Amino acid sequence: MRAGTPQSAPRLACGAAAWRRSRTSPSFYKKKALNCVARAIKQQGPVPEVDLSILQKYILREWFWTFLAASIVLIIVMFGVSLGEMLGDIADGRIPPGLLGVLTLLELPELLATILPLSVFIAVIWGLGRIYRDQEMAVMRASGFGWTMLLRPLFNLLLPVSGLLLLLGLFLSPLSAATAQQKLEQAFRNAAEWGLQAGKFHVLRGGDLILYVESVERDGRTLRHVFIQQRDGDREQIWAAETGYYWLDRETGNRYLTLENGQITEGGEGTLDFGIMEFARNDLKLPEPEERIKPAELEARSTADVFGDDTPESVAEFQWRVSPAIAALVLGLLAIPLAHSAPREGRGGRALLGILAYTIYANVLYMCRNWLAKGEIDALPGLWWVHLLVLVVALVWLQRQGRMVGRG
Repeated sequence: MRAGTPQSAPRLACGAAAWRRSRTSPSFYKKKALNCVARAIKQQGPVPEVDLSILQKYILREWFWTFLAASIVLIIVMFGVSLGEMLGDIADGRIPPGLLGVLTLLELPELLATILPLSVFIAVIWGLGRIYRDQEMAVMRASGFGWTMLLRPLFNLLLPVSGLLLLLGLFLSPLSAATAQQKLEQAFRNAAEWGLQAGKFHVLRGGDLILYVESVERDGRTLRHVFIQQRDGDREQIWAAETGYYWLDRETGNRYLTLENGQITEGGEGTLDFGIMEFARNDLKLPEPEERIKPAELEARSTADVFGDDTPESVAEFQWRVSPAIAALVLGLLAIPLAHSAPREGRGGRALLGILAYTIYANVLYMCRNWLAKGEIDALPGLWWVHLLVLVVALVWLQRQGRMVGRG
């Protein structure tokens, strides 16, 4: 054994560790991709298939991280909007305060079905646009990297997202809507979840209805010593009862408060016309906003029930549940020609064009959904013609653009 061999072992270990870190770093793949393209240019031949897979993985990784970042940002924004709407519903009496957290989580499948197609669209435009601006695409084009070679990493991203959107639209979103509806129906019968607190005055309907309960039983439904002041124009009623409880009419969706063993005192301002009526049981209809939640909401029905129903509303609902998955595929293909930018071209022009294309696409889908639900258009064109039209535009644009050299 030669002198100095034991001391060289730590150096070899450190060198091996550094070599492993360099092989797993993002810059390693980028350098290797550019080196293989340079070798292909030097040989004046097409890039070998093994090197193409490296470039495709590099592009796919760029799209995936951009898609993930865009999805997180959009989820936060949409959660804020949804939370604001729910707080407004709580203030108007639509939703019990105790169900705010549960209903917010149950909104997640519907939010994901809304934002994931847009996230895919943003990811492809932003990620591919950065490759154009950094001149990486110029090197790829010089080596014969055609636009068709982008389809493999593109579909590696789009197909899982579309599968997830189908799962959300056909199964998870209806299940979440049905669960939310069930929670609301239970809350209609539970005074504690509805936010009714013992010993406090509750002002409803802009002050025209004031409700006071001395105590609430452990079951959360039975009320003790109920006091109600109700105003209708110049007339005013005072209700007082020993017990009461909530119940919900499933046919109409109206909420009622049943009072037992009480009396009603009725009178008016500026008059001596007063009346007192005693009762053993009396049902008081509680105020409901115009847009109250209906027990048999279409969104809460299962996909099998909706698919088997031939009514225009059910046909529109089924096609709408499938639309996000199709829109993700179409928008992903449309984003490739939209992502192209000249070497010194700014980001603003392509971004505005992409926003305009997405806005037109989404608005036309919404309009056709309303027309289909009202029976103004048939089920056969339905929403399908919108997807087909945008898909044809994307494919024609890809074929005629002529931005990338070669057909791959």
